[in-house]
Formats: sequence, structure tokens, C-alpha cells
Amino acid sequence: MAENSNSTKDEKNIADEKTIRDESGLSNDSDVSKETASEETSSEDLENSPKAKRSGATRDHYNKQKSQAFSYFRIDGSDLEKMKSNQFTIYNFIHNSFSFSQTKKELTIQVLEELKKGEINFIDLQKKLNAKKSTLYMLVLALQKSGLILETRKNEPLKLSNSFSDMLALYSDWWGKWLKDG
Repeated sequence: MAENSNSTKDEKNIADEKTIRDESGLSNDSDVSKETASEETSSEDLENSPKAKRSGATRDHYNKQKSQAFSYFRIDGSDLEKMKSNQFTIYNFIHNSFSFSQTKKELTIQVLEELKKGEINFIDLQKKLNAKKSTLYMLVLALQKSGLILETRKNEPLKLSNSFSDMLALYSDWWGKWLKDG
């Protein structure tokens, strides 16, 4: 009987780990195959499917990801030449800002390019980009926490924001002041 109980626990742990991987959106580079497979499922099927209740482990993992969804902006001295010669691209910027997989960096660029065209709500953005809801949500959250995009209220359209550049200017001013006070 104890062996049966242990095997049930192992099966539950494996199922929980699979759920964590499937819902995480930011955890691995194999999303290309997942997203390709999910393209076969229509958005109508997704909307009509029952939502699985998150287990404690999944909820903790998801909350950890949400708390870590922000920019780690790297300043690379070699980028100065790219900037001076107008060769610095949005990809370089996203690469320096987020430690996402290649697939998620490309999706992030698509999000920013759509928002550059104008405001759009999350659901319309998801449909337009044919993105997994959980993946897109984590990307949008990271972009919001980094000050690149803004959503004034829940269910309001997303739009580009100047907060990122404003924050960088404040960091730059602080650094300049710290050097003078030295």
C-alpha cells in the first residue's frame, strides 16, 4: 500500500512539474515547439476549455516569476559604436534589457512594434500575435515593471511609456552627482 501511495505522489509531482513548465512562459527555450503545437488549437477551443486550478507548487512558481518580471538592463560599451553609427536596433535593446529566450525576445519586439502603432488591449494583442496567454502576460508584466509600457487600469489598452527613459535619466543624474560628491 505504501508503494502505491508513493507512486501516486510521484505521478502528482510529475504532473505538477509539467503544469509549471506549461504555464511558466519564461522558463525555457523550447516554447517554439509548444507554440507551434498550440497553433493547432483554436482560440475558441481555448476559451471554451475548463481552467485547471493551480496547485500550491504551480502558484508559488507563478508568483515567483511575477516577482522577477523586470528588466536587468546591461550597458555594453561596444554598443556605443552601434549607436553612433545608427546600427543599434530594437533587438539589441531587448537583448540588453531582458534575459529572455530568443523566442520570447522576438515576441517582446513584436509586442513593442504593435504598441508603437497605437494602443491595444491585451486580448486583441494576444490574438494579433497568436501568442500563448501566459507567455504574453509575463512579457507584458516585465515590460510594465520596466517602464516600457503602461496599462492605466486592468482591461484598459496597453500603450508605450516614457517611464523607462525617465528612470534612466534619474539614474544618470544620481551617478553624476555621486561622482561630484566623491
